[in-house]
Amino acid sequence: MMKLLFAAPDRDLLECFGKLLQSGTCQVVTAFDGTQVLSLLSTEGFDIVVLDRELPRVGCRNLIEKSKEKHIPVILLTCAAVGARQLTEEPLPNAFLTYPFTAAQLEDVIRGTLAQASGGTVFPVGGRTVDAAAFRFREGPSLTVEETHALQKLLNGETVPAKDGALVGALNEKLARTAARARILYRAGKGFELVTDDE
Repeated sequence: MMKLLFAAPDRDLLECFGKLLQSGTCQVVTAFDGTQVLSLLSTEGFDIVVLDRELPRVGCRNLIEKSKEKHIPVILLTCAAVGARQLTEEPLPNAFLTYPFTAAQLEDVIRGTLAQASGGTVFPVGGRTVDAAAFRFREGPSLTVEETHALQKLLNGETVPAKDGALVGALNEKLARTAARARILYRAGKGFELVTDDE
């Protein structure tokens, strides 16, 4: 049975999503502040953690770091759109989900994050290696589920739409930090494409 820690300062939200996610295959443990999360992380084992960015008493970066030390994937709930700056900060959650969302959307993100954590592939990008299961470049920065999927699409010759500009900006910064011999460029009428330094 999967064990999920769901942490948010809104107790009504905790109760609602706790009941919606609770099933015969998922046990949900809830917390309403960062100190509870730290205590639960130190005493119980979890398969995944869902954190609200606005948890009081302990900063979400500290909570993400503690979860990752235990190799627990983290989904960060946020009220604002996620920009390139948030995608390049460390420690990086494994996925973001922006309010408002449905229980089905949360379940999809949980399933996708756990699937990547348990069976992610290893693939090359510009002379560097992405370890999808570890959510990172082997030689450096962390990656979210969305970034990993975008890189895989680009490697398969597919384009990424222009609306994903913040994600692409973060990926280009991470490619540069790892000294990868590739970057992502915008092609008018097509979208973003992966280009190696040879091209």
